[in-house]
Amino acid sequence: MLRLDVYQARERPATPLPAIVAIHGGAWLHGPRAQQWWYLREFARRGYVVFTVDYRKLPRYRFPACLHDVKSAVRWMRLHADEYGIDPERIYAFGASAGGHLSAFLATSAPEDGFEGTENPGASSAVNAAISLYGAVDLTMYDEPPEPGGVNGMWRWYVWQFVKDAGREWGQEPFEFASPAAYGRPYSKPLLFVHGKEDSIVHYRQSEAAHERLSALGVPTGLILFEHRGHAFDYVHWRERKQIFACMLAFLEAQGGAPAGTMYSDAAKALPEAVCPAPEGAARP
Repeated sequence: MLRLDVYQARERPATPLPAIVAIHGGAWLHGPRAQQWWYLREFARRGYVVFTVDYRKLPRYRFPACLHDVKSAVRWMRLHADEYGIDPERIYAFGASAGGHLSAFLATSAPEDGFEGTENPGASSAVNAAISLYGAVDLTMYDEPPEPGGVNGMWRWYVWQFVKDAGREWGQEPFEFASPAAYGRPYSKPLLFVHGKEDSIVHYRQSEAAHERLSALGVPTGLILFEHRGHAFDYVHWRERKQIFACMLAFLEAQGGAPAGTMYSDAAKALPEAVCPAPEGAARP
């Protein structure tokens, strides 16, 4: 049975709040729901109801089972909106690494792509916007066979297991079939990408290329790149984590989310306006 945890304020407000579906990383193989605990708590403190969800994992399940599960979770959130005091018209996605891959998929995929699954029918799996922290958004970069040894060789092996035979029944190349970047269209939802330029597991060019592709289609996107930072750098570099979070809040506010406020204003100002813009019609925090 798949489960989820809910992070929300102790006192329920009079009006419905925006919601976030949070998706953990772990190479689609492992990882607890509370993996991004700092972000989960901070989002809840800043006016969101956060649902951090399970999904089926390797080695038993391959793509697209995990995508079916997170889409099912979004539908479940809408079906239980009144129970948790959320606005079903304001749901956003957030994920890191493998979770960033799935978060981006929620923004780029549409029902006609065939990824909806069958659970929790009767509601939409659409999100208003998504955030991908160092997500593997373009798996075509791993289509060469994995080499033995080394961290990157192991990650490449995980990717190969994840996409094995995916999409072949539809005549599609597996790595492209499992890449959220391949589904970008002018009506895709806004996406914010965050990546370290020294990431030896998921190369930052994945986020950069996806950002460029979606921007060319007219999709609102943001890209934050950090020099001299590797995979999951925000776990240990707290200053950068606060900078990222300030930009996340501004990005979500621009897409109809909760007011960003000024709690992380000093951190936000440390980043260039080009990568951490102010919400439209508002001053930068």
